[in-house]
Amino acid sequence: MDLLFITQYTCFIFMVINAMILGISSIHVRWKNKRYEQSRWLFFVAMIGFASQFFVQMKFGFRATSTELGALINIIFYIPCFTLTALGIYNIEAPHAHFKQMYIVCGSIYAATIGAVVAGYCNTGSMYIGGWLYVMMLLHLINVIYCITKIVIAIKRHRIMLEAMTASDMLPFMRYAHACVAMLLISVSTVPFAIIHTPLTCIVAPLVLIAFLVFCITFVALGYSYMPTDELLDLEGDKELIENEENEDIVDNSQQGATNIVRNTSGKQNILTEERIDLIKKRLDEWCGKKGYKDCSVNMLMLSLAIGISKDDLSQYFDQCLDSTFRIWLSDIRFNAAKEMMIKYPEYNNEIISTECGFSSRTHLYRVFKQKADCTPTAWRAGATEKK
Repeated sequence: MDLLFITQYTCFIFMVINAMILGISSIHVRWKNKRYEQSRWLFFVAMIGFASQFFVQMKFGFRATSTELGALINIIFYIPCFTLTALGIYNIEAPHAHFKQMYIVCGSIYAATIGAVVAGYCNTGSMYIGGWLYVMMLLHLINVIYCITKIVIAIKRHRIMLEAMTASDMLPFMRYAHACVAMLLISVSTVPFAIIHTPLTCIVAPLVLIAFLVFCITFVALGYSYMPTDELLDLEGDKELIENEENEDIVDNSQQGATNIVRNTSGKQNILTEERIDLIKKRLDEWCGKKGYKDCSVNMLMLSLAIGISKDDLSQYFDQCLDSTFRIWLSDIRFNAAKEMMIKYPEYNNEIISTECGFSSRTHLYRVFKQKADCTPTAWRAGATEKK
């Protein structure tokens, strides 16, 4: 049993394990977030595709017979499998309005790849297609670069949007999920160069396998604990679809039916009148009085619907009147609520305080206190008790 067969067999086993992790997790729990469910099955199909490729290589010995023939089979399988993986990541990070372009580009690249196989076969009369193999390799490299570029751009845009429109603790997701994605993309970017060089394949393959395994495990783990705000992504997509339309006002009735939400879809900001500013302040005070901040999943869109004020007006109010952002404003509200509760209920521990004040976790509470009070919640509580 040579090194090449061992490498192929190991890759086959790892991809089957990845597929089992993704598939079996769906039996345990079905995530409420539809984007995660869609991505789960995109990854699952991709893992099955990768496993099938290694099985075919072992069964018929394409790679063992010829590096050129093995590379051809690799590329035929790798492009759609990597594209499915990229689409699964992109599905979570980007608004659906962007998907059409990615489908068209990736589909065109794969069609051109199959066209190169056909052209090479017609030219040579066999699967040893000569120079057309390098055309396939170039197309594979273009597909990898394109998908990675789209994912990186989507991740950056998603992060900016979440930081602006949500107030939950995003750092754990950003740290672990994006690190795993980066490791996966970096390792995959080396595959096009390893396809035609068998010794390099034996070096690159273990790195790619580890990256895929860590990625799948992290994806499943985050699926249980983190629910990305897909309504915000869809809202962003809807906004982009109407950017080029003529200016128009969209009027939605508030929950009480007494007040309307007016939003200008042209992207131009209107100057808030004094009456409008007073109304927004009043609505926000009422929302805080009802302790709406206790919902740790609240975001700008949810707040907008709850108080009957458009998202654009809220953003403008935070920026111009408070010199702040929704994220900072809500963090201050929760911080002050936590301090008041610590003084009023000294017997409550930090876990209760974090839950009652809308912090997503005790760690989130700790981080906010370190940022705003330069001490831990426990230290602040001790200082407040001494002052009494």
